[in-house]
Amino acid sequence: MNKHQIEKVAVIGAGLMGHGIALEIAAAGYHVNLYDVTEDILDTARKNIDYGLQKLVDSGKIKVDQVSKTKSLIKTSDDLVNQLRDVDLVIEAAPENVSIKQDLFKKFGELCPSHTILASNTSSLKPSLYAEHSNRPDKVLVMHYANPPHLVPLVEIVRSDKTSDATLNIAKAFIEDIGKNVIVVNKEVEGFILNRLQIALLRESLWLVENGITDIEGVDKAIKYCTGRRWAFAGIFEVWELAGWDTIGNIYREVAPTLASKPDIPKPLKNLLDQGFFGSKSGRGFYKSDENWTDSVKTRIAKGLASFK
Repeated sequence: MNKHQIEKVAVIGAGLMGHGIALEIAAAGYHVNLYDVTEDILDTARKNIDYGLQKLVDSGKIKVDQVSKTKSLIKTSDDLVNQLRDVDLVIEAAPENVSIKQDLFKKFGELCPSHTILASNTSSLKPSLYAEHSNRPDKVLVMHYANPPHLVPLVEIVRSDKTSDATLNIAKAFIEDIGKNVIVVNKEVEGFILNRLQIALLRESLWLVENGITDIEGVDKAIKYCTGRRWAFAGIFEVWELAGWDTIGNIYREVAPTLASKPDIPKPLKNLLDQGFFGSKSGRGFYKSDENWTDSVKTRIAKGLASFK
């Protein structure tokens, strides 16, 4: 099987990530079976897909006449057996819980055709933790999208030591075919590449806040108006290649020994979690993230990402 033989994809989980993954794959012309456990969840997903498609039209990413065609390629259902029956690729987008993923991959192995590639959209769980449950570990890997999945132009693919080269090559070709950049994580590691980089930055950001060096607005401004802007156009190695590694070496020797390095959840974050303040999903986190705040930030992110070609 090659990328051209992938005609139908099942996305399992229609929440924050799943609906966006389904939207993008359908917009690229593929048939998508979108599954979740209740019709209420699927109804929300359909509304989110409509919203996402309109945003893509508004930004010029797709044409108006593509909207109805894209929607026609997405079949939603709460019947897992039917949604898996004749697919060539499964992308699991369930909660970040290893037991849930192990159960799902066992079902995928039982219900999917023998040629079907089984992928997880997990943010941090290594594929070897659930690959064996499918009884086809050579066809299991991670396809990790970032949020929002239909706007961030990158997917990281993670293989286990059991993933075959054929599976990896088909998955990589497929992701490139739908218009994404791909990075391949050649060795399993918790958090892969994207989240190891983000968690390293988050740990230092929380240390700066906890120790009164700055507040959350200061950290966010530093990223929005400086570091993040440069990194949108050139990676860290490219940027510092220009600065000169002799200069960077001197800065590193001065700063690195003072950086946060403890593995425990820092106090500012622990306090939030203990109070049940989880961010926009609970209406409050470090910010008072009510509906207006959430819509404003989502719109700003979508407009910014859509502006990139």
